[in-house]
Amino acid sequence: MNMPTNYSTTNQSYKHLSEAERGEIEAYLSVGLKPAEIARRLGRNRSTITREINRGSITQLKKVNGQKVYYQHYYADAAHNRYRDARETSYYLKLDRVSNDFLTKFIEAMREKPRVHSVDTFVHTYRLQHVDAVVPSTKTLYNYIHQGLLEIKVIDLPRAVRIRKKFNKRPSTKKHLGKSIEERPEEINNRSRFGDWEIDSVLGGKTIGEPSILTLVERQTRYAVTKKLVEKKAEYVNQAVLECMKLYPIKSITADNGNEFSSLSKIEGLDVYFAHAYSSYERGTNENFNGLLREFIPKGSSLKKLNPTLLEDYTKAINERPRRIHGYQSAKKLFELTQTA
Repeated sequence: MNMPTNYSTTNQSYKHLSEAERGEIEAYLSVGLKPAEIARRLGRNRSTITREINRGSITQLKKVNGQKVYYQHYYADAAHNRYRDARETSYYLKLDRVSNDFLTKFIEAMREKPRVHSVDTFVHTYRLQHVDAVVPSTKTLYNYIHQGLLEIKVIDLPRAVRIRKKFNKRPSTKKHLGKSIEERPEEINNRSRFGDWEIDSVLGGKTIGEPSILTLVERQTRYAVTKKLVEKKAEYVNQAVLECMKLYPIKSITADNGNEFSSLSKIEGLDVYFAHAYSSYERGTNENFNGLLREFIPKGSSLKKLNPTLLEDYTKAINERPRRIHGYQSAKKLFELTQTA
């Protein structure tokens, strides 16, 4: 492999890495060179190269001895895009320099029903499709909105306005519905295994006999499945879970201590774990999805007239959104890749 080699003893830590250097880093990594050797060849500090590799690496999936394994791979293009994002937040990009096409399509995307993009994923996607356009960073775009420079208002943004709940310490009430989350294997905790889900209920109005929505989210890919239930009762939850098990790989489920989940442990072939009381953070993946779903179904709105097909559309829109945590790939894409790997 013929690659330019720089054996200069003078480190260039005071200069930012160039796009060409990032390309060399990717090439050197592909032939197995360690960060220390790459740093020596480029005349850079080892810490500079290590930090660059960490920032520019994206989670990938491969099969090793029949097992699905996630690993980190450095991509020069992705690393350079992140560098450019960071540079743009270091100064204020004037609005009159920004692409008019970008602003028009951004407003359309934020008003789309159901909405696919967040502010951040729209910026990233537009940049990939229009490499020569002048596009603001996500932070700068939020600044425009907060300053009232765009037609979009803060209240129009997804999850932009949040009301923090006040929590009073409640006495511990022990409820033994099954295995505790403390017994959950490490392969579930660290998300290294595919097929482990979190479950929850989303409520509508508070009237008696009000329907509910069952939400299940796969922990590794963040792919979600939703079901409208006649009522928030254990019999309907179990029925819905059994239906899902016929369609999706479900090895385990982590639930809270709600009465509607009290019979989950009776389902054969399914490991069920229960979080601690008043510890919603232990099911953070599901809680995050529920927050996204609330964009379409605000709290307090009745679910009686909610068409199941419309609920599927909402869920599909969320699953197809690019996610920063997945290197701007969607949960749907990762879920499909993992199933076929």
